[in-house]
Amino acid sequence: MTYFPQAAYAQTGEDFFRKEGFLVDGMAPLLVGNTTFPTPDASWGSAPVITDSVAKFPTGGQDVNSGYNFAASKSAVLAISYWQPSTAGFIDIAFDAGTFDGSNYAQNAYTAYYGAGAISQIGKNVTGNFTQLAQEATFYQDDAAYSPVMGMALHIASGNVTMFAKSGSSQWFQLLQAADGDHTTFQSFIFGGYRNDSRVICPFYVWGS
Repeated sequence: MTYFPQAAYAQTGEDFFRKEGFLVDGMAPLLVGNTTFPTPDASWGSAPVITDSVAKFPTGGQDVNSGYNFAASKSAVLAISYWQPSTAGFIDIAFDAGTFDGSNYAQNAYTAYYGAGAISQIGKNVTGNFTQLAQEATFYQDDAAYSPVMGMALHIASGNVTMFAKSGSSQWFQLLQAADGDHTTFQSFIFGGYRNDSRVICPFYVWGS
């Protein structure tokens, strides 16, 4: 089961994103994890261990990322994820302009990070080179095993990259936004981190159009 059973249907965050205008008519579910976490198409580094509603990344001093490929490119995308943060290192989600086969990470992508006891940020990768687009130094995951489950969402459309956050039982709120037009369509979604121990927990959704 999920960390909070009724969250699988009643507290997915969908209502918030619809009312705020980020999840709009025409955006269809691309990934749906109500009570069972969807198996990734590929992984870079160590793959997470999936047990029912939880995907747990292993301990280790390396990047670990898993991803899913879409049947067709999408120009507007939204991912909603819930995390039990890592005890060391960052956690992140990303939409990539290309497909993901596990041989590299987010070569041409927009990313959202919860830092390791420091900043949260959004950024972009262009041919593998990272550029920070915006950061927030007053909200981040604190690398503690007792941290509350945190929500992290990423929306991209019409040249705007927006990161949303949620801590424990709080409401979702917009954390960061930046305008950038280097990537306009997306073929895959990637999630992971570094030196992890983190868990990604259902409900877990990706929409696109």
